[in-house]
Amino acid sequence: MMKNFAFIIILGLFLNRALSFTISSPYSKTRRLSTLFKYDSSCTRPRDGGFQLGAVASDTTQKGANEYKLTPEAKELEELLQNKEKCGKLLVAQTAPSVRVAFSEMYGEEPGVFSPGILVASLKALGFDVVLDTNTGADLTICEEGTELLHRLLVREERRKKSNGEQPTFDESLSLEEPLPLFTSCCPGWMNMVSKSNPELIPFISSCKSPHMMLGAMVKQYSHELFGREASQVYFNSVMPCVRKRGESDFAAFSHDGVRDVDNVITTKDLRDLLKIHGVNPSELEPLPYDSPFQVEEHRPDGLGSGAGQLFGATGGVMEAAVRTVYEILTESQLPRLELKEVRGLEGIKEATIPLFNKDTGKGLDTELSVAVANGLGNAKKLIASMKEGKSHYDFVEVMACPGGCIGGGGQPKSTDKSILDKRMEVIYKLDKTLPIRRSHENPSIKAFYDKFLESYGSENAHRLLHVKPVYGENPQDEKNKAEET
Repeated sequence: MMKNFAFIIILGLFLNRALSFTISSPYSKTRRLSTLFKYDSSCTRPRDGGFQLGAVASDTTQKGANEYKLTPEAKELEELLQNKEKCGKLLVAQTAPSVRVAFSEMYGEEPGVFSPGILVASLKALGFDVVLDTNTGADLTICEEGTELLHRLLVREERRKKSNGEQPTFDESLSLEEPLPLFTSCCPGWMNMVSKSNPELIPFISSCKSPHMMLGAMVKQYSHELFGREASQVYFNSVMPCVRKRGESDFAAFSHDGVRDVDNVITTKDLRDLLKIHGVNPSELEPLPYDSPFQVEEHRPDGLGSGAGQLFGATGGVMEAAVRTVYEILTESQLPRLELKEVRGLEGIKEATIPLFNKDTGKGLDTELSVAVANGLGNAKKLIASMKEGKSHYDFVEVMACPGGCIGGGGQPKSTDKSILDKRMEVIYKLDKTLPIRRSHENPSIKAFYDKFLESYGSENAHRLLHVKPVYGENPQDEKNKAEET
């Protein structure tokens, strides 16, 4: 009897400790479902401690939620769709590069059979008022991250002059201001690894928000100029290939004046379930263009992002997109070979070297840009170990947690086809090649962003809206200390 009682006491203490850690952990489910603000009186924000369909939920919502086992995020969106007129909110969606590639697979088709326009039409049929292209958010990321990389390269060159060209070791770089290599920051799985296992890498991590969070910040900050609505009256929903994007959007750093930059995130699979509930068959729809509210004066018939932004969907794509813009800014000429095939494909670790000086223009830096891509976290660990041991040196490193990059995200449709990642990747490259604009900085929406709102790449206003202290504005060590205290 006493032994059983002691066991119960120990179990209780263990559960209390575990729950305390869960609440404080930045990637916990409890935190992911917590709310940073409430809907107005006509709409509920049912994400405190799990989702419960409210009294206003229609029979359709309840039936659909039960039949398709909707995720909390999909349930939230479904209830809002059912009460759209009552809530009075403008419903805005954005779609990631990888979603348009795999969307058709859920209807028995090969990757990329449905055009991006069919995806837009599906979301409009579901009830969204505005549909934006996350490729534009990716283009924005490239302009900001590319500027960040250029600044670090220039700082490095100044240091080299003072040190007679000596290369600092990895450990020595930790004490330097703005050290290299610069690591990408758009993958929440990678940021989770840094936060939990490698906080010593934080000085190397880009301060840029991920593409969908950048676009969310722009939409909410300038909602009145773009839509004639206050930010609190705009519901911004991301459609993503990644289940971790949900938790990413919940961080306090991604809200301003009590209003979230991104209100909700659903996955490709969530979208399929919601379309089924509403009886929407994408194959029966006519394609519609992406909306382009940012191009106030230089209006185009569609709001498509660039081919460079499309590349974000595949491993190596962020790197390839960045090189296109960084080279052109430095040398004032286009990259001689636009497609950086060395960083394409499904290899675990990919490397490339790009000269940063153009003889024809006489512009650039008399050095080479050494880049690396880690396809999956296992390969990222190998790459980090190699750098720490001094076996390899890079200036810019891309890491994606999921094999293949976002095309292989956990929110994408499951497939028994062993070559599915290759097929999705080929669609990514095809879209890049066929899009009218293939460089991020040439996207008219990006030009409008800076002309109308941000002034210049890396400006004070750009940093206020589009950057955040790694990781997501929180110190992993502080989080660990809080967990230990509780």
